[in-house]
Amino acid sequence: MQVQTHIHIKGAREHNLQNLEVRIPRGKLVVITGPSGSGKSSLAFDAIYAEGYRKYMESLSTSARQVLEQLPRPDVDYVHGLSPVLAIEQRTAGESPRSTIATVTEVADYARLLWALHGEAHCPKDGGKVVRRSLDDNVQRVLAEAAGQRIMVLAPALRAKPSVLREELPRLRQRGFQRVRLNGEIKQLDEPDVVPNGLAPVEIAVEIAVDLVVDRLVAVEEQRSRLADSLELACREGADRAIILAQASRDAEWREIQLSQSLACEICGDVFEKLTPRHFSFNHNQEACTTCGGLGRKLRFVPELVVPDTAKSVRGGALKPWRLGGKNLIIQHNAMLKQLAEQLPFDANTPWANLDEDVRQTLLHGAGERLFARMRVAKTMPWTGVIPALMRPGRRPKVKDFELV
Repeated sequence: MQVQTHIHIKGAREHNLQNLEVRIPRGKLVVITGPSGSGKSSLAFDAIYAEGYRKYMESLSTSARQVLEQLPRPDVDYVHGLSPVLAIEQRTAGESPRSTIATVTEVADYARLLWALHGEAHCPKDGGKVVRRSLDDNVQRVLAEAAGQRIMVLAPALRAKPSVLREELPRLRQRGFQRVRLNGEIKQLDEPDVVPNGLAPVEIAVEIAVDLVVDRLVAVEEQRSRLADSLELACREGADRAIILAQASRDAEWREIQLSQSLACEICGDVFEKLTPRHFSFNHNQEACTTCGGLGRKLRFVPELVVPDTAKSVRGGALKPWRLGGKNLIIQHNAMLKQLAEQLPFDANTPWANLDEDVRQTLLHGAGERLFARMRVAKTMPWTGVIPALMRPGRRPKVKDFELV
């Protein structure tokens, strides 16, 4: 079968088209130009699009055609080499800071649908392909990758602090489980002090990952049914996730195989929800960039506007935000200034332009845990800097203090 290389329109007589014949190459971006009234839209929409839409409608069932808009057959002799088409309407719509050519012309709507249905997802953590495997697929994968090896079927159960685990582990034993893996170490649930007492304060605050040992067997074809039952139980206990530990020999290291019946990464096993067009919308509050909110730009404070007059000293009012506010706030700023001048140290009466660059950066952007400012008698806070303090939620600085980046 010969592949069509052109769209051949012959005898187009729609509106002001005068028996036009034209060949348009396929697979290329083609622009139809001409003076007003020359028939550009008539050729593109009333002839080519109308014929492509009509052919698409003919491929549908009678019931489907009844609920879709019908277009009359265009006044042409024939149109060859045309596939079902989409037309992006010429229209004027309201714009927003998030508007792009794709959103205004509705191309983005079709692109999001295409990506959601036919896109290939990859894990943002390690780049592994995100795929959905059935129970039989997982069983076959285990039998193929760990053929003849000793395996353990695990279910990721929970992650909690030691104090919580001391209450939860006896309940797991009551449900019939005999072994768990705590932070990579297999332990019997009937052992004394599975979670040891007398932990250091740092260890008490650290959460421990608990994996249930569902079954231990050898990955051979004769054990397929048992392996399938164990994987099904592991996915049920592990929120649709299962872990296979495989050991080639008794002296070899155990290696992990992450499995899931949902959309999951082939490498790390992280489970993902099904892709929808919403996931590709930068206008949606859950999918937009957390930094710019989908605008592609963000507001930030300009140091030159925070310190408009570098000839002034910090004590003399070089920091503009510290000159604003009531009497109590100004008193608090003066107290903080005194403490910072002693800790850095620097002379608060020195003009801003004559201060060391490190001092200026510390005053504007903070010093983390290195410097502390006593806010009240019983409260000491790390010095975060003037600009981060301005960006705290609840404060509404004036737009003139910002610039777009």
